[in-house]
Amino acid sequence: MRNFVILIVLALFVAAPAMAQGTTPKAEFFAGYEYLHLNPGGTGCHGLGLNLAYNVNDWIGGVGDFGFCKETGLPSGVSAHDFNYMFGPRVTYRNYGKLNPFGQLLLGGQHEGGSGGLSINSFALSLGGGVDYKYNDHFYVRVIQVEWLRTHFAGFGQNNARIEAGLVYTF
Repeated sequence: MRNFVILIVLALFVAAPAMAQGTTPKAEFFAGYEYLHLNPGGTGCHGLGLNLAYNVNDWIGGVGDFGFCKETGLPSGVSAHDFNYMFGPRVTYRNYGKLNPFGQLLLGGQHEGGSGGLSINSFALSLGGGVDYKYNDHFYVRVIQVEWLRTHFAGFGQNNARIEAGLVYTF
């Protein structure tokens, strides 16, 4: 799986020079707070969200998205964490104003680990969007990003919610 992730990242770097010239940033790097609402049970998971997007033109790009969070609200002595890694297309409406809304569809995986040797993996699918506020030519504030996150652990599907907010650096 690690080789697959490396291949995707390298493919995105190779495609970067071929992108359209103009006022659209060629790439965007996001770092911020991530909250997952995990079902069943409604467990909260707080952590860090990262993504790197390469814009092919003014409205479409490819995204590599990674998140790590620690589950809260578990019984005493029990700990768990989640790591997700997903890739896919992003569509952005760039009206060249201060707000840039976007939508994305991401596919990949989610790993859950914890106390007692817990270590399981699942397919993950994410569908959602958000809004970036342009602070200046290189910095945006990701006001909100809300997504439906579908996972499939232990033979059962889970419908989860994922919310992120933070800073975006464009180059």
